[in-house]
Amino acid sequence: MLYLSADDIVEALSPDEVMEAVQEALWIYEAKTYEMPERMSVPCGGGNLLLLMPCVAGDHIVTKLVSVFPGNPAQGRPVIDGLVVLYDRATAEILALMDGKAITAMRTGAVTGVSVAHLSREGVTSVGLVGCGVQGYYQLLYACTVREIARIVLYDIRPAATASLAHRLRSENPGIEVEVASSTAALLRASDVVITATTARTPVFPDDPDLFVGKHCVAIGSFEPDVREYPDALFSVVDWAWIDIDFAREESGELKVPLAQGLLRDEQIETLGHFIASGRSPERGAHGTTFSKSVGMALFDLTTARLAYTKARNEGLGTELG
Repeated sequence: MLYLSADDIVEALSPDEVMEAVQEALWIYEAKTYEMPERMSVPCGGGNLLLLMPCVAGDHIVTKLVSVFPGNPAQGRPVIDGLVVLYDRATAEILALMDGKAITAMRTGAVTGVSVAHLSREGVTSVGLVGCGVQGYYQLLYACTVREIARIVLYDIRPAATASLAHRLRSENPGIEVEVASSTAALLRASDVVITATTARTPVFPDDPDLFVGKHCVAIGSFEPDVREYPDALFSVVDWAWIDIDFAREESGELKVPLAQGLLRDEQIETLGHFIASGRSPERGAHGTTFSKSVGMALFDLTTARLAYTKARNEGLGTELG
């Protein structure tokens, strides 16, 4: 059995490879050739959650145990932590244990990368991020992989998190301008692509439709039925919403609330895999705005973990356990 640390996983996988793994998961999802129960969520008090995410597809089984503790940054710990277990399907042999933070961050960033590649305008040059935690870094990494980004704009209610991410981005990307916005409204005005990766329970942007015109908006943070990052105004300027899995309609308030209020109709929602397979161009409507929402699924973990395991074996990465 192999253990892969976060460093092992990052060394084994390139952004392009992870996006290929995510797209493979989208194809499997559309083909329905998998077994994947709904994510089990266990409240742990204080808004904290423990999640269990199993999946069976192809020759492998995966189970991810992940915690989401929004207050952790105040204690110097990550919001998301966890472990991914990869099994051989034929024998249930445990092939690998993997750092769940790294798998989650990379595959979630890759979903956004696929969204930006297929839904944003080809000429976009700026991306704004609200939520400057660990996941935020990977969101930007993948957005910058698929588009020629010249400017990154950051905002977080925690100035230290913003400063830390800005420093990292400037060090790793000297050719990209990195700005810190004074407000989320200022961030919207300065960005072609807008990504939210927060633990906020109510919208982080002003309820002004003009701010969203011409943007590609990506929502990552909400995975509870009453939680939203975007306001009602967004849905007055979008014709379609693209999602990673059908259950997002019920699991995330990002879609469930607008549907209940009549701001969005079910026929305006399409899975990203179905859209990509269709070969169509995105319907940007009169306002030129597109919107995608990801709640994640264990299929992403399975295809990403399988690739990480295969490459680590080939490249001699990881630590053998017992």
